[in-house]
Amino acid sequence: MAICKCKMCGGDLAITDLEKVVECEYCGTTQTVPTADNEKKMTLFNRANRLRMSSEFDKAAVIYESIIAEFPEETEAYWGAVLCKYGIEYVDDPATGKKIPTCHRASFERVSKDENYELAMEYADVVAQRVYRREAMEIDRLNEEILSVSRNEKPYDIFICYKETDDYGGRTPDSVMAQDIYDALNARGHKVFFSRISLEDKLGQQYEPYIFAALNSAKIMLAVGTKYEHFHAVWVKNEWGRFLRLAARDKSKALIPCYRDMDPYDMPDEFSGLQAQDLAKLGAIQDLVRGVEKLLRADAPARIAAAESVTAGPAATTESLLKRAFMFLMDGEWESANEYAEKVLDIDPENAEAYLAKAMAQLQVRELSDLSGTKGFEENANTAKALHYGSDSLKSEINGYIEAFRKAEEERIAANKRAEEDFRKVKYRIAAGRDHTVGLRSDGTVLTTGNNFYFQCHTKSWRDITAIATGVDHTVGLRLDGTVLSVGRNSDGRCDTISWGDVVAIAAGHKHTVGLCSDGTVLTVGNNSFHQRDTQSWRGIVAIAAGWDHTVGLRSDGTVLAIGDNSCHQCNTESWRDVVSIAAGYRHTVCLHRDGTVSAIGYNSHNQCDTESWEDVVAIAAGHRYTVGLRSDGTVLTVGNNDFYQRNTESWREVVAIAAGSKHTLGLRSDGTVLAVGYKPLGACETGSWKLFENYQTIEEEYKAALIHEKASLEEELPTLNGMLKARRRREDEARLAEIEEILKEI
Repeated sequence: MAICKCKMCGGDLAITDLEKVVECEYCGTTQTVPTADNEKKMTLFNRANRLRMSSEFDKAAVIYESIIAEFPEETEAYWGAVLCKYGIEYVDDPATGKKIPTCHRASFERVSKDENYELAMEYADVVAQRVYRREAMEIDRLNEEILSVSRNEKPYDIFICYKETDDYGGRTPDSVMAQDIYDALNARGHKVFFSRISLEDKLGQQYEPYIFAALNSAKIMLAVGTKYEHFHAVWVKNEWGRFLRLAARDKSKALIPCYRDMDPYDMPDEFSGLQAQDLAKLGAIQDLVRGVEKLLRADAPARIAAAESVTAGPAATTESLLKRAFMFLMDGEWESANEYAEKVLDIDPENAEAYLAKAMAQLQVRELSDLSGTKGFEENANTAKALHYGSDSLKSEINGYIEAFRKAEEERIAANKRAEEDFRKVKYRIAAGRDHTVGLRSDGTVLTTGNNFYFQCHTKSWRDITAIATGVDHTVGLRLDGTVLSVGRNSDGRCDTISWGDVVAIAAGHKHTVGLCSDGTVLTVGNNSFHQRDTQSWRGIVAIAAGWDHTVGLRSDGTVLAIGDNSCHQCNTESWRDVVSIAAGYRHTVCLHRDGTVSAIGYNSHNQCDTESWEDVVAIAAGHRYTVGLRSDGTVLTVGNNDFYQRNTESWREVVAIAAGSKHTLGLRSDGTVLAVGYKPLGACETGSWKLFENYQTIEEEYKAALIHEKASLEEELPTLNGMLKARRRREDEARLAEIEEILKEI
């Protein structure tokens, strides 16, 4: 047992070399931890975490790098380097009391593109990957918030870096000296970032967006100090350290150390080789101002000469360099395109077309006309600069691309909504078990094919069925009157649904069956060895799903509950928001968000949870180690196991509903026929002769009738929902009633 410090609150975590993710008993956060197999490594980690928590990000990064050098497969060291790069500190959320990240070092680069993050994900196990991915998304969100604010800030010429307060809260001599410099430069018309004045109207706001914008735009930094410890103060060092890294990439930037009443050799080692200014000399500030102005004036011609000598010879111009940049874009050579756009900006820092080329390189867009279909163009920092510096005609052209993308997005959202409604009409028409398949026809009768060893296909006598579900070896049918029929293996009582009533939705797991009642409560029968049936306290549920040994419920507010086997964290759905649909497979859980994206958590041995790139999805299904998604255009996406070719759906078109079993996948087409791929020997894929409805118009009429019936029931129930105890149900009914009226208008 080793002791590791919590990277969020600093508390002691007792861990073993088998644990990758633990919960801190002090702050309650779930976090990744290093492998506790080496005492020296644990000592280094604790020191690095202590430095990072003190905002000594550069010092902490050095230690993380030393851990990586000695233990190249230690995922937590790579993640620590990521936290240092973005200056992540965990603070208490005043609303919830939980630890949340705050970003002190913004970057134009997303965490998901960071090399250390990619290495952390490469060496991490499935459970740790989920935690890293979740934290990376939150850091990216914070970073984007900072960038969105900083894009609106005007550029600066000069950044003054200094320590504002001493150990007793009083003003330092450095601050007074820095203000004298600010006043002198400001009087000459220069744009100067001096935090005491530049941030005085930003009280109550985070300073990072404004500091980030100033550091990136300023061509000169004046690092002012009177003591060794002032130059090395955490936030002072944070500013000049970041500027030096920017200057290493952008040779037009220059840092000038300014000191007084101290030995120049006490200045940071990083300043060696830089020409420092002694402000104790008579007329020092006037000399400094004159020197700064010379640098600013000489900056553009010097960069022109550098660009001409290094790249295109004496005849190089912004026009020729821009032409090369756009030629590289056409060829898909993104780095070269960005490099030549930078060369243009070395000559002309306000060249809007160069910023446009940089945006296209970042987004990997070959031609201007393609921008109208490019996600992220409007939010790109270089797009904002192109709009800021561009001519009226260029601004009009860029805004045209942005407007075209917005229109396309609106059309896509509308198409998604239509496709989602189409899916709702046929959602419970097909179901796939382990080795059998079930289909629901328009007349309320049920078709079956496949393995019938446990009589799971004995549904010929069923009538008035409105929805079907299948477990591994049993079949469930929901009748019009809200009762539930079940056939198949019943060793654990999974088919004992005869007493159920007022049920509006059903789901079947490995050895248990779940029913959703009209009042938002949940019924269960069958095996309960993992407490998958402990849903008695659930309220406000609008959809259900049953996995191998766990149960999932979607609440009316778009959040998700899950209970049962959690060995692979398949029940850790607390953070999911804006969910409209759920699915549960073998030890993994999947959800569909309102925006058409998909999240998945749990067992990921076959990458069945890798759905981050999915878009425009309107329906989901979870099978045995694989996941299926239906897109708004009627095509099907899959990830995960393909041992039985159950993922061979590439050729499928005009699909309106999907189902995933243990070894086979089903797709219901808009003409009522059923597609099937996967394991064939037991006949589960023999659906070629099936036609569940004659035409789609029939389904629309059925769906409309069902909506009208539901509307009438809600209107009848609403007057009875009086008093505070029924207020929530009344709000839910009113919201559903409004939704139904909107759908009926469209139909």
